[in-house]
Amino acid sequence: MKCVIYIRVSTDEQAKHGYSIAAQEEKLRAFCLSQGWEIVDEPFIDDGYSAKDLDRPKFQLMMEKIKKGGIDVLLVYRLDRLTRSVLDLYEVLKVLDEHECKFKSATEVYDTTNAMGRLFITLVAAIAQWERENTAERVRMGMEKKTKLGKWKGGMPPFGYQIINEELVINKDEKKVVKKIFELAKSLGFFTIAKQLTINGFPTRKGGDWHVDTVRGIANNPIYAGYLTFYDNPKDYKKPPKPEDLFDGIHEKIISRDAFWELQDILEKRRTFGGKREVSNYYFSTILRCGRCGSAMSGHKSSEKKTYRCSGKKAGKKCTSHIILEDSLVKKIFTDFDDLIDEIKGHTESSTSDKKIKDLETELAHIEKMLEKENNLYRFDRISIDELIKNTDELRAKEKSIRAELSAYKRGNENTDEITYLTENIRSLWELANDNERKQMMTTLFSQIVIDTKEEYKRGTGKPREIVIVSIK
Repeated sequence: MKCVIYIRVSTDEQAKHGYSIAAQEEKLRAFCLSQGWEIVDEPFIDDGYSAKDLDRPKFQLMMEKIKKGGIDVLLVYRLDRLTRSVLDLYEVLKVLDEHECKFKSATEVYDTTNAMGRLFITLVAAIAQWERENTAERVRMGMEKKTKLGKWKGGMPPFGYQIINEELVINKDEKKVVKKIFELAKSLGFFTIAKQLTINGFPTRKGGDWHVDTVRGIANNPIYAGYLTFYDNPKDYKKPPKPEDLFDGIHEKIISRDAFWELQDILEKRRTFGGKREVSNYYFSTILRCGRCGSAMSGHKSSEKKTYRCSGKKAGKKCTSHIILEDSLVKKIFTDFDDLIDEIKGHTESSTSDKKIKDLETELAHIEKMLEKENNLYRFDRISIDELIKNTDELRAKEKSIRAELSAYKRGNENTDEITYLTENIRSLWELANDNERKQMMTTLFSQIVIDTKEEYKRGTGKPREIVIVSIK
């Protein structure tokens, strides 16, 4: 009889059960020799493929060979090497029948030529399918519980992290790129960022160019802000993150949570307004407001010059505001710069209290000790996993609140340092900066600028209007 040999193994099965390729091939060749069967072609081997479906390259080649005829028997080491699905088994047996090919397991007794044999093999396949689905459910439950406890659920770590002792640990080289992406995403689109990263030689994990989807995935991934996610539907991972769907992770953050949600707000506006306004090269497009009607002022090109117009007036609101030249507004900002910064400082609270930060850190350390205590009780089987989650819910909520407050205080210090450097060097930095960098400077220093002109509305005179800065934040 002419025989084809099929071998399948997944890495996990080889480690747990010893179903190595070499071991299967040796036993199958010995079986053929004992039966006097002729082995046609080399064994068809699928290395590292699951039996959940039939989408396996060598399996498909083998079935094509059987369909051509001349094969008397298909030999496997065990039935589950072929498939773990009842429906898939029916499909395979149907093809074998149509081409007069029998099925044989070297370690199990099956006879597919009669009804009783078919019933038996179907029952075995059903049990194999149940085991696979049951295992998948247990794995899913385990992953969900690990996520709720703040631990990495497994799988490929996201860019910026590596796995050490089953925990997420920051990759210092990749961390720099992640921070760069979050910085650029405030003012640039994902396609532009991908191009800049590639041109400037920032490495990807697998080499090659940066892709827009990779950049988008990083900018939208809450893991960088210390969160973990778990969804029933894999498609939900591609959706914008929502606070109610997130769990606190125990891994170190790359981006502060305030910075993460600030960027998500910007990205949401881009999705809502089509993106043009949020990534434009108009320096004041997101912070400028009309002093006469309160509407936002949007950027427009007029005779190759960048200008700003009241969006309320454009929409039909009765407003007597003028068109403002961007160059004139920049001159006004720099002329009154010191006074404007002093005005902002006058409305800003005093510097962060070191004592407050120390108190919060002490309270946080106490909560972490309590969480560790609960984890030890679970580790030594004093409490169940459900009791652990219940007991730590309140502690996690308090920890989350303290971390948010602490982050706000520390971020206040960071922003103060950044703004101080920017205000002291604004003129030299402005000369060296491109349009996007200049916009970023303005949005870093100011959250809102309300402007007007001294004169009441008149039709164009050909002379720039004298600008008045009504208020600034």
